[in-house]
Amino acid sequence: MNALTRHLSRLLLLIPLWICTAQAQTEDYTDNLPGLIKQIFPQATEIKTRLDNPPVWPVYQVTELIGYAFLSGDYVQLPGFSGAPYQLLIGIDRDGLYRGVKVLEHHEPIFLHGLGPEPMHRFTEQYPGLDLRHPIKITSATVRNKGSGSNVYIDGITKATASAIVLNESVMLSAVQAAQKLGLIPHRTPPAQVRSDIFEPTGWQSLVDDQWAKALKLSDAEVDAAFSDTTASKPDSSDTFIDMRFAYLNVPSIGRYLLGDEHYTRLMAQKLEPGEHAIAVMNAGPYSILGDNFVRGTPPDRLALEQNGIQIELRDLDFYSSVDPQLPADLPHFDEFRLFRIKDSAGFDPASPWTLKLVVSREQGYLRPDIIRTFSSDYSLPERFFIISEPEVADTTPLWMQIWQQRATKIGVLLVGLTLLGAIIFGHRWVTANPIRFRVIRWSYLLYTLVFIGYITQGQLSITNVFTIIQVMIGSASGSILLIDPVIFILWCFVLLTLVLWGRGYFCGWLCPFGVLQEIAAEIATRLKIRQRRIPFRIHRRLWGLKYLILAGLVGVSFYSLSAAERGAEVEPFKTAITMGFVREWPFMIYAALLLIAGLFVHKFFCRYLCPLGAFFAVIGHFHLFRWLPRRSECGSPCQLCTHRCSIRAIEPSGEINYRECIQCYECEVIYRDDHQCVPLINERKGKRKPVQVIAKAS
Repeated sequence: MNALTRHLSRLLLLIPLWICTAQAQTEDYTDNLPGLIKQIFPQATEIKTRLDNPPVWPVYQVTELIGYAFLSGDYVQLPGFSGAPYQLLIGIDRDGLYRGVKVLEHHEPIFLHGLGPEPMHRFTEQYPGLDLRHPIKITSATVRNKGSGSNVYIDGITKATASAIVLNESVMLSAVQAAQKLGLIPHRTPPAQVRSDIFEPTGWQSLVDDQWAKALKLSDAEVDAAFSDTTASKPDSSDTFIDMRFAYLNVPSIGRYLLGDEHYTRLMAQKLEPGEHAIAVMNAGPYSILGDNFVRGTPPDRLALEQNGIQIELRDLDFYSSVDPQLPADLPHFDEFRLFRIKDSAGFDPASPWTLKLVVSREQGYLRPDIIRTFSSDYSLPERFFIISEPEVADTTPLWMQIWQQRATKIGVLLVGLTLLGAIIFGHRWVTANPIRFRVIRWSYLLYTLVFIGYITQGQLSITNVFTIIQVMIGSASGSILLIDPVIFILWCFVLLTLVLWGRGYFCGWLCPFGVLQEIAAEIATRLKIRQRRIPFRIHRRLWGLKYLILAGLVGVSFYSLSAAERGAEVEPFKTAITMGFVREWPFMIYAALLLIAGLFVHKFFCRYLCPLGAFFAVIGHFHLFRWLPRRSECGSPCQLCTHRCSIRAIEPSGEINYRECIQCYECEVIYRDDHQCVPLINERKGKRKPVQVIAKAS
């Protein structure tokens, strides 16, 4: 026992070391800005004094202005996963191309204490040469060639998707604002409002004659001519390459004709948010407007909408996925009829002219990039359809909403899993009535937690999440940062609900991936016949207090320095064992491995004595509403079976359950219902005495 105490003391001494290391990671970049700008513009000979309006550093090569450098924080303040924004140094040239992006300051835990800064720096190295007028998307597995369509794709960061999305949005939004203020790209016209009170009955021919439905019709010969100066391969020939028509749908005269009254009303009321727009694109030619690898609900790579020289994102509405279209009788036959959304944040003005471009790409061979050519058609509508005024500026689309849309499948699987856990909770009497059935159900769910929640969705809750919540509560961060990671947010909502109802147990016993690893360690110990060490109960109770001391220290440090608290939170092995999958620097690997080895001899050693998150849940869940694990009057006196069998040692010698330490594993309830294990039931089966059921009180 003295050896165990010495080892615990050494582990606790590591916390101040981690905190001090974190303090050293924050560097003052202000004095080194000229050198960093020179790295972005290596040919620069002079960096002028920073301007005030707009806040940029002009960069010169001798007497020629070659570009500008600026800080993202002077234009946007998008909160990252930690709640704090990135501070980026961005360089653009006079043609509107990125020259470089450097991360000056950030507080993302995954880069500070997990993956390290290298993946983040590799991510920013992809920006030089990209055009700030075009949307930049995190790479999709369906994209064969990242530059062969209307959208530009860059590689994401494995295990740091949310942080990469925020970084990318910070780059794009700040660059567009700076370029507009510098006059490199036009300012967007304030959007006009569609007049819903004007409806002029029309037909297909009238739409075409009035140019409310524009055409882009190409023959194979015209397309081949565009590639005549290249070595790109040519497709099989036919008379028509594409016969495409497109129209703006928000105007009632156009939308009601093409969609019908019922679907037009559905589009405006259910599918479009206020300020959003929809266009219809129809095609009767052999060249698809979508492409073979198109995924419903995503931006098309073969279509691009431009207004005032800036590309505006189109996103498939997948409008007719559940109902049949009601197309007008005089509408020509089209093989493709798709509706696309333009978000409010895009700044699209329906009363100003815009251009729809068709992107055609041809392969040059496996090792050579595709060649692309664009063909365009302009579009505009009469001013009488719009109210042209100075509308209220709308906020940009929240990042958390984009992330939730991208992770819809994982969210769905998580919700199904939590629903199943809810069924287990409310049906626990049936689950525990048969020991074999209980074991199958429990271990199946634990494996789901480890594999899906832990390794697939990176849903390991951590004490660092508590730091973020504290920052929101004291007003240091926006509440929207809690929504950045949907899996973490949903898990927190579920866990907080169970805390109020039943206490800490359902996270610690069912939803903690590292907790599952400890359960597996204990199972391995049983199979190998490794004897579990039973710490004397009076010492066991004192060791409980260690995790509360760690919790208090980390929370206190978080008010002084969030980075230091996040570094101190490395007392949790979660990043090493779950987030990083045991691919990390050797000190962290050894620490996590030692905790799991300790679990071979002391069941869930870390959970019992060191876990600050478990301590937090124990404090918050102390006044829970229900204490429904069944007890009998014989429990504790004279029967001590459950007290000795409780692997987490949450049952007092008196027989009472300590719900602050209980992980709701139901092992004691299995004994309670088994007339071959529970002593009172055995006595009843033998005709000695009828058992009395009571509900244990919390200690």
